[in-house]
Amino acid sequence: MTHTFITLSPATAATLMWTLAITLACYLAVVVAVFIDLRSAILKARHRGIARTSRGYRRTVAKAGRYLTTLLALTAVDALLVLTAIMLRSTMGWILPALPLFTIIGAVAMTLIEAKSVVENTQDSRRYRHALRSLSRALDSDELQHLVERLRALAKEVK
Repeated sequence: MTHTFITLSPATAATLMWTLAITLACYLAVVVAVFIDLRSAILKARHRGIARTSRGYRRTVAKAGRYLTTLLALTAVDALLVLTAIMLRSTMGWILPALPLFTIIGAVAMTLIEAKSVVENTQDSRRYRHALRSLSRALDSDELQHLVERLRALAKEVK
């Protein structure tokens, strides 16, 4: 009985290691982006006095699951393309980049979506704080104080 072993050249092994590292970095970026968005949403809810419920956390977990499932499908396509590129390089001498392109594009898109969500969460709270400051200034204004005094005087005259 003969055994067939497949050996990888150092260049092929290095290519596979870099491809794996890039792929893992893509997954990590998406997970970190989801957690950052979750944190900004929690801070926004806390600032507004809205209760944080398990429903909101479940939505975040479901979103992360959808993102990772999509990323896994893109990685499967990339795995075929990377293996094809490596095979063509070793058998035909063709120089094709063994890059997980679809995984990278998917991770960038998902991370940008989460970044937009974080910006929206922080912009809402900035607008809220700006409105509160404007209202506070308006309530402290001399004109409003004068108006309140005149209304009180008119109310006394009407009695």
